[in-house]
Amino acid sequence: MISKRRALVAGAAAAMLMLSACSSGNSTDSASTSGPSGEAVSGGTGLIIEQAEPRSLDPALISNSWANSPVLGNALYGTLMIDNPETGGIDFKLAEDFSSADAGKTFTLTLRDGVQFSDGSPFDAAAVKFGWDRIKDRATASPDITQASLIESSQIIDGRTLQVTLVEPVPNFANAILQTGMNWIASPASLQAGQQAIDSNPIGAGPFTLEQWSRQDVIKLTRNDKYYDAPRPYLDKLEIRAITDADQRYNTLVSGGADLALEGVWTNIDKAKNAGLQNAVVPLGGGTTMVLNSTKAPFDDPRARKAFALALDLDGINNAVYDGTAKLPHTLFDESSPFYKNISLAGEDRAEAQRLLDELAAEGKPLNFTMSLYPATRAVGEAIQTQLSTLNNVKVDVRTIDLAQVGQIMAKKDYDTLVSTVAFSDPEPRLWSSLHSDSAGNTSGIKDPEMDAALEAGRMATDPAERAAAYETVQKRLVELNPVIFYTRAAPGVIANGNVGGIRQYGMGSVLPETLWIQK
Repeated sequence: MISKRRALVAGAAAAMLMLSACSSGNSTDSASTSGPSGEAVSGGTGLIIEQAEPRSLDPALISNSWANSPVLGNALYGTLMIDNPETGGIDFKLAEDFSSADAGKTFTLTLRDGVQFSDGSPFDAAAVKFGWDRIKDRATASPDITQASLIESSQIIDGRTLQVTLVEPVPNFANAILQTGMNWIASPASLQAGQQAIDSNPIGAGPFTLEQWSRQDVIKLTRNDKYYDAPRPYLDKLEIRAITDADQRYNTLVSGGADLALEGVWTNIDKAKNAGLQNAVVPLGGGTTMVLNSTKAPFDDPRARKAFALALDLDGINNAVYDGTAKLPHTLFDESSPFYKNISLAGEDRAEAQRLLDELAAEGKPLNFTMSLYPATRAVGEAIQTQLSTLNNVKVDVRTIDLAQVGQIMAKKDYDTLVSTVAFSDPEPRLWSSLHSDSAGNTSGIKDPEMDAALEAGRMATDPAERAAAYETVQKRLVELNPVIFYTRAAPGVIANGNVGGIRQYGMGSVLPETLWIQK
C-alpha cells in the first residue's frame, strides 16, 4: 500500500494553495487545498500525523487546534458546527441551528433529526447539556473551561432542543463552540463510565470509531456506518500517529509513510510549498507570544515590558529560528480581517529600549528575568538571549518546561515570561479570554479598565462598525501596555501528498476527516 502511494506522490503535479469555502449537501467545507481532480473515491486507509498524542480521548480534554489532536476529536465525535471563512457565517453539521433572538443573551440549539451515537443511543439535547456542563466543572480540568463558563445555565426544551442562557450577551458565542472541545459531544453514559472506559471505547456520533489505541504508537479508527452524512466518510480507516520532531514529520510525509500531516511549524510549510506538496494555512490574527507576567516584578512595571518589546528584532528571530519562513505579526489583526487597522505592534527601537533599561537600573531595578520555554521553543529563547546580550542592564535566563507542568505554573503565576498563543479568526472569544482582567485565561494578569471596556464592547456589540471601533481601542492599548509580545503569526497548517483529496479546515485549523479521500 505504501509503495503504491509513493508512486502516486512521485508523479503528482505541484499543488497550488487555495483557501476557499464550498457547500455540499449536508456539510459545508471551509479552508481547503487543491488535491486530485474528479469525484471523491471511497475506500482505503488514511495515514495522518499529528504533532502531539492526546493524554485522553475525553472530548473535554482534547485540544481543538490545528497540530495537536483536532482530527481525532472530529473523527470520534463529529462537529456541531463549523465556520465558513468565505461568508463569515456558521455552517451547521450535527447541529441544525444555533441562534439568538435577544442579541446573544440566550441561544437555542437545534440538533439534526435522527442522529445516533455509534452505539445506537440517541444524540440528543441531554447529551449536549451534559457535555457542556462537564467542561464547566473545574474538576474536569478542561482547557476550554473559560469558554464553557460563558454559559450561566441551560435548559432541555425537547430531545432536539437546548436553550442556553449566557452570563452576559455574546452574539458571536458560536465561535466559542467551534474553536473548542465544546464542538464534540460524547455519549453521557460513556463519560460516566470513567477515564479508562472513554479511552478504550469512546462513544460519539462522528464519522469514525476507535479500533485500537496503542499509546506512543498509533491510534486506529474505522468507518462509522451510522454516521449521518452518507456517503461520508470516504475512507474506511484512519491511522493517526504523533511525531513531535518537525524534521521527522516532514520526512515521514515525503517518504510516503503518511498521507497528511497537521503542521504548526513555518519551516515545514515552506518546504512543502517549495516541494509542490499540498499546503494550507488558515489566516489568523494575533499569534505566538511571549506572555509577560504583569502581576510581579520585573514586568509589573510597564517600562520593563516596553523595554523588552522594543529590544526585539522579530526579523532576526525569524531568521534564526524559522529560516526566515514565518509570517510576522506587525499588527494584531491579519490584513484579511474586517477588524484590521494599520496600528503597528511594538517595533524594534533599541535606543529607546536602552533608555528605559538605564532608567530602571538607576532606580535599582535592572531588568533580570527568566523565560519559561518548551523544548520546541528553546531556540526562540536563545535568539532572544543573543539579542538582549548586546544591551546593558538586562539579564535573561531560560528554563525548560513541559506540557505537564503548565497548569500548575499558570495557576501559581510561577513565571516571568511564558510562551503561549493568542490566535483567532474572529476576535471573540479568544481576545476577551486572553486579555480581560476577569478572565481565568488572562495569563499576563494585565488589568486595564480601558481595555476591559473595549473587550466588553467588542464582545456584546452586534453592529460591525461598533465592533471595529472597540477592537481598534484594544489594539491601541496593547501597543501601550505590552502584556504580551507577538513574535510570529500562528501557523494552523496542513501539508499533504498529491493523492489526498477533500482536505478541509475550520476554526483554528481543525481538519475534517470525513471529507478526506485518497486517489487510487
